[in-house]
Amino acid sequence: MSLRARVWIVLLTAAALILGCAWALRSGYLTVVDTAEHVANTLQPASDTVADLDFALAEMRAGATVYALTGNVKDLATYVDANTRAQNAFRKLDEYLAGDEELSALLRKTRVDTAIWRREGMQPVIEATRSGDQATATELVSSGQPRQMYYTARSSLHQLNQELRDNVDDAVARQTDEFVWLWRVLNISILLLLVLMAAIAVLLIRSVLRPLRDLGRQLVVTTAAENHEIPIVPSGPPEVRQVGADAEGMRRQLVAEIDRARQADEGLEQHTPVLAAIRAELGESHAPFIPQLDVAGVQQPAEGVMAGDWWSAQEIANGCLALVVTDVSGHGPQAGIEALRLKHVVELSLAQHGDPGLAMAAAASGFRDASRFATCAVVVLNPATGMVHWANAGHHPPWIMNGDVTVELVSTGPLLSILGGEWSTQQTQLEPGAALVMWTDGLTESSDDQRTELGDDGLRALVTAALGAEDTSAGVVAHILAAARARAVDWRRDDVTLVVAQRQ
Repeated sequence: MSLRARVWIVLLTAAALILGCAWALRSGYLTVVDTAEHVANTLQPASDTVADLDFALAEMRAGATVYALTGNVKDLATYVDANTRAQNAFRKLDEYLAGDEELSALLRKTRVDTAIWRREGMQPVIEATRSGDQATATELVSSGQPRQMYYTARSSLHQLNQELRDNVDDAVARQTDEFVWLWRVLNISILLLLVLMAAIAVLLIRSVLRPLRDLGRQLVVTTAAENHEIPIVPSGPPEVRQVGADAEGMRRQLVAEIDRARQADEGLEQHTPVLAAIRAELGESHAPFIPQLDVAGVQQPAEGVMAGDWWSAQEIANGCLALVVTDVSGHGPQAGIEALRLKHVVELSLAQHGDPGLAMAAAASGFRDASRFATCAVVVLNPATGMVHWANAGHHPPWIMNGDVTVELVSTGPLLSILGGEWSTQQTQLEPGAALVMWTDGLTESSDDQRTELGDDGLRALVTAALGAEDTSAGVVAHILAAARARAVDWRRDDVTLVVAQRQ
């Protein structure tokens, strides 16, 4: 067999094998992308919608219960508004889960249980209250039957949410397996390329042997590198240089494919159980019951990323209530970890000392990431006297609003960072009927379709309207968030946190 024929056989065989590997890489990459798109466009939005539905059901229950106790139609309006949001959430879930029979079945069960609770549990209470039979309404609420129906509906909803989380975990596992397979195909592709170069080196004349050996050494180095980022620089005659250029182009293409796959994987990492646990820890906070204070707060995480917003409410010495709102810079797992560390440090300091300024100093001493900073506002309320002590580390000044008068709790020291600093504790008064409002910039920086941010003035107008329309802090929070969400086109682009405390 002639040398020319052998060269052609080697070239055609190697080309077929490399094309097969390239096709396999492309198929694997498309599978990874499809999985990532399914999580991003279906599973995660569905999970977020389930959370919205859960919140709406809780508001429905609260609105109907308070309406039965007070007979105030404003509380009934809360129930009606929450019911509308719940139905909208059901319609969205119908769209997201249309292609999944198992999840659709769980959704149908949740809808049936919710309808039973609304029809047989809440509606008799509402009808009795409307007819003026408040005794019957109160008896129905106290009977426990509506509560049991509500928990049945929530149990179905939580089962649906768990299935969604399991599907996300399964998608992550499938994508991990796909990445392992892609890595193996990549190694086979590089190995085939080396075999091709070796065959050509054997068949070529001695005058080009040295350039080919040089090219082979470069390929070995590139293959041994973990990130395959070392470029190939060909030398020698045109034929050899062309082969080297082709190898460099293939290396770049393969590196680009791997980079895109890694980016998709990084997006999926936001949904792993560990990060979900961090997110849950930062998002879960409930105010203790204090008769003289009505406190409510909500933290809504941004879509697709992990940021560092959190709030907390804890009862400390002398019956005082400590409220904290913090915003850590940046996004991703590290921001969440830093936020969780700060939360534990601040809450421990407040429990031990009860002084906002000392809590700030403790938080700064606990900072570990030199690339990050945080803003933080700490407010300690004495419900008996109305005395307010606060410290502010560069956070948006919380407001004390009493009619037309607004007092801003301005900064008392620098931002929280590894550089440390000093923070003084200031004091003011929260009169009966006044409200304390705390928030993060995800709320005020939300923009409408004209790219106009809500801003401080817009938020102040929403707070004023909500205080005039709602009787509870929970109602005020829900009113403000609903109005802000209605005007925004980029809602939940960033974490949104809002806390309202009213003195009775």
